[in-house]
Amino acid sequence: MPTKRRFIVAVTAIVVLLTIGTVGYRLLVPQMPWFECFYFTLITVTTIGYGEPPQVGYGQNEAARYFTVFLILIGVGTIGYCISVAAQTLLEFELLSTLGKRKMFKDINSLTGHFIVCGAGRVGMKIIKEIAHRNQNFVVIDQDEAIAEKLLNQGHLVLMGDSTNDEVLRGAGIMRARGLVAAVSSDPDNLYITLTARDMNKDLYIVARANEEGAIRRLVKAGANKVVSPSLTGANQMAQMLLRPAVADFLELATMQEQFELEMEQVEILHGSPFINSPLKGTGIRSKLNVIVIAIKRHKGDMIFNPSAETVIEEGDAMVAIGSHTNLEGLEKMANPHRRAGTARLKPLDG
Repeated sequence: MPTKRRFIVAVTAIVVLLTIGTVGYRLLVPQMPWFECFYFTLITVTTIGYGEPPQVGYGQNEAARYFTVFLILIGVGTIGYCISVAAQTLLEFELLSTLGKRKMFKDINSLTGHFIVCGAGRVGMKIIKEIAHRNQNFVVIDQDEAIAEKLLNQGHLVLMGDSTNDEVLRGAGIMRARGLVAAVSSDPDNLYITLTARDMNKDLYIVARANEEGAIRRLVKAGANKVVSPSLTGANQMAQMLLRPAVADFLELATMQEQFELEMEQVEILHGSPFINSPLKGTGIRSKLNVIVIAIKRHKGDMIFNPSAETVIEEGDAMVAIGSHTNLEGLEKMANPHRRAGTARLKPLDG
């Protein structure tokens, strides 16, 4: 019988036993109040035995004493069974919890090239949703138990702890990670996370959240590759919508995947790519995939906007393209056919 069902049976047995005892004493000894019947039943089945009420005494109601003997025999067995079930349930719960944690750590330890999201508040949740939408591997670090449980129920990998702690970051696999987002609500915490993460992994791509404008410069100095201020970004976006509505509509069209099929993506040209040393027109991107390449970031850091058909693609470049999700996936496969789908995409753009 499943543990949950055994637990329900045990609780039901106790309730039924107490009900039978209370009603039985009331029928056998009508002068006993209902609560006294219940109380005497309770101390009888639990073998506490403070003493019997005068109404049940020998010579006054012998039938009540026989009923008490019956109740003791049945009660001891029932209580013993319930204690056994409760202990087993607790043991299995602890075992499942331990196994669940071990499995989670095993899953995290198997990750390479993943992202780490520090903080799962309002901003962090949006980031998590976007990364999950792109089918990228990631680990979330948050101290809130309710948030952690919610994310775990959604199937995400979560570590409960302080993101500023070296051991927590190490447990999230920071040495093997591809990028980190410091998205907690405190600028000092984001600063410390950035400093710690950069010290632990020199090649890590770090995006940090800044609540105050003055924190942006400090976060960049601490080692963040990019710093985003939600308030400033929101204000700029509102201004663009007001002053340049057509431009704002285009950017929304290219970035809001939940509402439109069009997406903006980037693909890194890795070693062994058939695109290396080929002009853009020779790749067949436009004819085969109907994808528009709007920029190419050179591996040296230069950015070429609206590249011509004669632009030669070099190893380590990152192509920024617009198209449907399916066509962009096809572009990634064409650019890096030797790599597993999803691993070559999203080279960070510093320019």
